[in-house]
Amino acid sequence: MTSAKIGNFFFKIRSYTPIPFIFALLYFAEPAWYTVAVGVPFIIIGEFLRIWAVGYAGASTRARTLGAARDLVTTGPYSYVRNPLYLGNFLLSFGVCLVANVYWLVAVLVVGYFFQYLPIIALEEAYLLESCGQVYQAYRERVPRFLPRFRPHPDPSPHDFSWTRAIRSEKRTLTAIVCVIGLIFARQLVNLL
Repeated sequence: MTSAKIGNFFFKIRSYTPIPFIFALLYFAEPAWYTVAVGVPFIIIGEFLRIWAVGYAGASTRARTLGAARDLVTTGPYSYVRNPLYLGNFLLSFGVCLVANVYWLVAVLVVGYFFQYLPIIALEEAYLLESCGQVYQAYRERVPRFLPRFRPHPDPSPHDFSWTRAIRSEKRTLTAIVCVIGLIFARQLVNLL
């Protein structure tokens, strides 16, 4: 299987790959007040980053095909890091691991994250290079893939931020976060009774 086929496979199923991870979290969760205090800030930062990103990029970020994006977004969080949604996903998942007090799952998260997202990112970058050419090449050279830099991209795109677009796109993620955290604590409550 070629790297493009692997990337395309993971791209299409990326919404479903967290399911086994969530089941493991729910099964092994033993939250405490201090794990909540440490984990919740990561969840908030991760979700803030996602909302900020989809407020510019819109619902096309949830598409199952590569051609759904409006065009190259280089403003907002995209002016600091090329993959703010994937970084937000990582921070959210890391925070949930901490809240659940399942630290060994952090290692699974890191390995699974890079195993899944590196082929997806390679596929997306090849597509963007082909469709946007030199504009994307210049952007890729100036903006890091994962770790944000503190200076924004010098040539931001004219995209605007929309709360409506952000909330509409993030409803599923926000619902999933509330449900998972709620189930972690419901399981803990059942264990106490």
